[in-house]
Amino acid sequence: MPLGAHLEELRSRLIKCLLALAGTFILCWVFRERLMAILVGPHVSAMRAFELDTTLKFRSYLEPVVAQLKACVVASLVVTAPVIIYQTWAFIAPGLFPRERYKAVKLGAACMVCFAAGVCFGYFVFVPVALRYLLRLSGAATEPVLMVGAYLSMFFVLTFALGIAFQTPVVVYYLVRWGVVDVQGLQKNRKPVILGAFVIGAFLTPPDPLTQILMAVTLIVLYDLGGLLAAPSRATLVGFFKFTGLVALVGGVFVSWYSFWPVAQFHVLEGAAEVGGRQFSAGQVTGLRRGAMCRTGKDGSARIVLGGRDGPEIYLAGSARMQVNGPANVRLFVGQSLVVSRNPGSEFSLHAAPARAVLARARAEFTCPDEDTLAVTVFEGEVLAKVGTQTRRIAAGQTVTFRNGGEPTDVSDAERRWRALIDGEESDPARQAP
Repeated sequence: MPLGAHLEELRSRLIKCLLALAGTFILCWVFRERLMAILVGPHVSAMRAFELDTTLKFRSYLEPVVAQLKACVVASLVVTAPVIIYQTWAFIAPGLFPRERYKAVKLGAACMVCFAAGVCFGYFVFVPVALRYLLRLSGAATEPVLMVGAYLSMFFVLTFALGIAFQTPVVVYYLVRWGVVDVQGLQKNRKPVILGAFVIGAFLTPPDPLTQILMAVTLIVLYDLGGLLAAPSRATLVGFFKFTGLVALVGGVFVSWYSFWPVAQFHVLEGAAEVGGRQFSAGQVTGLRRGAMCRTGKDGSARIVLGGRDGPEIYLAGSARMQVNGPANVRLFVGQSLVVSRNPGSEFSLHAAPARAVLARARAEFTCPDEDTLAVTVFEGEVLAKVGTQTRRIAAGQTVTFRNGGEPTDVSDAERRWRALIDGEESDPARQAP
């Protein structure tokens, strides 16, 4: 084909790609609310784990619009990627030999699969873990005010970076198959690769150690996987399972400790109580794991010791229901409890539907007659109660009540008063039209 025909074909295929992008963008804009709900899924999951408001904020009128436009553009690129790849391949393929076409298709398919795997790994594993860890680092004395634009930027950067990072096995595989490096070279270059993985992780992730380590470990595992696939041998198999097995062992120990190690002791003082569906009577003691649900009977009472000898103590009265989420974090659903915190160096956080209370070296009573009401009475020290983005300080000797949806009242009396006033105004001859 002459040069003009090539340019004309290129123009035609570019127009098809642009039309596909435009049509997909319009479709994404129509369903932008559902799209945003999918993109903010990791954020919502992380915020709900800490009983925080899941709504993303914005600083200006344009910020949410720009964020939605950005989300629709990225989504349209992802959806139309097969069309763009096909048009590109249809333009390039006639100039390749059959063997070259086969290799290009094989390489392209491997890159697409690895990129999709990286994005899925980021969405379902990496981003949720990173968000929860960053929220935990913020401490109980702070309240997050997260912006929609900043969240989407971080989400796209992390998922795209992981998609690129997951190309490591493909790169290593073809470097070995093309003879650029050999198996011995992979093992010799292992130390520089580990150093480079941590440097790349520091550039691509937020400035906290956990996400940087996760990114670096992912890159190293992918590097070993590429060498194993390119040249299966005893050396590559041992190298892969040596590091990957160590990572799996450390990760399994951490997950087991986090999920199954007791964070509190539950002492039944009087009557009967229930922990995780198991019944306990007076005098019995059991350990509480993260997320354990505790209930006391109508005539029962219990004591919860959190975080060891110097940790906070919680006394539950009868008909109380509480969930222990950590060594210094509980949620009260209904009932009455007394919290005694003696260590000024650590903060204790109690969640209820209307508010979240934070105290250190204080003694306070928390009462939830129902799931929409919380009354806080401070005996010693002070309590910081947070409702949304507002914080209220409750000093010793004070009682403050928080409610969701307002206070119950009898509206019939007020309605009769206003009805009498309206009827009297309508029957006033001086106000009637001439």
